[in-house]
Amino acid sequence: MAGGRPKLSLRTKRDRVVHVRLSEGELSALTSFATSHNLTTSEVLRRLVRQASGFGPTFDGDAAKGIRANVVQLRKAGVNLNQITRALNSGRAPGYADLTGGVERLARIVAGQIDMLEGLCARARERASQKVVRDV
Repeated sequence: MAGGRPKLSLRTKRDRVVHVRLSEGELSALTSFATSHNLTTSEVLRRLVRQASGFGPTFDGDAAKGIRANVVQLRKAGVNLNQITRALNSGRAPGYADLTGGVERLARIVAGQIDMLEGLCARARERASQKVVRDV
């Protein structure tokens, strides 16, 4: 990346250091894993800590694309909710059946997005757990 690494926001500023002792074999395995995934050893350890601590997985690749698609769908649902609210507040109330149908469609979209996110997280947790159990 030209110009170096982008600055972290204040929210993600990393100013705490943790010291970990590793055997030569453990360090070699960590470094090899990090290199093969185009990550720094620090990022590998951060991701493992976040996952193990219950913060959830870090998504990249196809999973990150899925998350971005999820965000787009949820934004669309939010826009639709705003339009419904604006229409109701201005006195332009659609018929009850139309209003109910629209809200039900939005509820299905949101529920589908929640299911997709929960599935992504569950699969990532399961993969991480299997890797940890296998390596211990």
